[in-house]
Amino acid sequence: MDGKPVFSLTNRWLVASVCGTLAVAVISAAIGFVLLPSAQNDPQFRGIWNAICSAAGVPRHWVQNESTVLPADGAVSAVTVTPQTLAGDDPEAVQRGGALATRCIGCHNASQVVAPFLDGQDAAFVYKQLSDFQSGARTNVIMTSMVKGLSDRDMRDLAQYFASSKHLPGRAATLSEPLVVAYGKPTRNVVSCDVCHGGIDHKAGAPFLDGLSASYLGAQLDAFAAGQRHNDSGEQMRNIARNLTETEIKDAAAYYSGFKGVATRMP
Repeated sequence: MDGKPVFSLTNRWLVASVCGTLAVAVISAAIGFVLLPSAQNDPQFRGIWNAICSAAGVPRHWVQNESTVLPADGAVSAVTVTPQTLAGDDPEAVQRGGALATRCIGCHNASQVVAPFLDGQDAAFVYKQLSDFQSGARTNVIMTSMVKGLSDRDMRDLAQYFASSKHLPGRAATLSEPLVVAYGKPTRNVVSCDVCHGGIDHKAGAPFLDGLSASYLGAQLDAFAAGQRHNDSGEQMRNIARNLTETEIKDAAAYYSGFKGVATRMP
């Protein structure tokens, strides 16, 4: 050893290694946060600052004509959904729910333009939405009056009833799955729709979207994006909808509305 201190500017090996490490870090950051994002054609990547923010996952109002996101106000959902929520079959609950559902099916299984199809729908999802309408976490003039007076057991029974049929629209052979449905938009923190809503996997409490009308789905995504609907846990759907373009919302809604016929969902 020559007796020179290791951590010293006179140590050329230390200086060279530190400078080399810094150079690699700067080049990597430039490629990952500027060069690669700027090569994308999506509007949110236009400009160096937007490219850096999008690569870092920072939510921004990228599109000039994007609607202003309203702050979530009012009541929030108090329902906690787990994979065990209403997971078991309960024949007695289904029977009780069937009697209660006679006033529901006129809208939900007939006129589906503004009301979602509920046969075969996820039980935890139906229960959560009914509870949220009752608490005010989700608002709708008709549904608020319909759930008034329902007990927690009534709402659970209704959820079990609609989930019991396991019949949902089947896939039409001509459907072409949009990229946002199949793969999402990772560069905008948008996960694939199929991961939560069926197709690839299903998240507890997430609705099955097959067969729902395009107008209904589009309206719900627009409401999430604007913050007018805010009963999603952890703002998951609001964060996703805010980062979707109008075209992507229309494409996803049209895709799910294209499911026709009847298919049986496995238990």
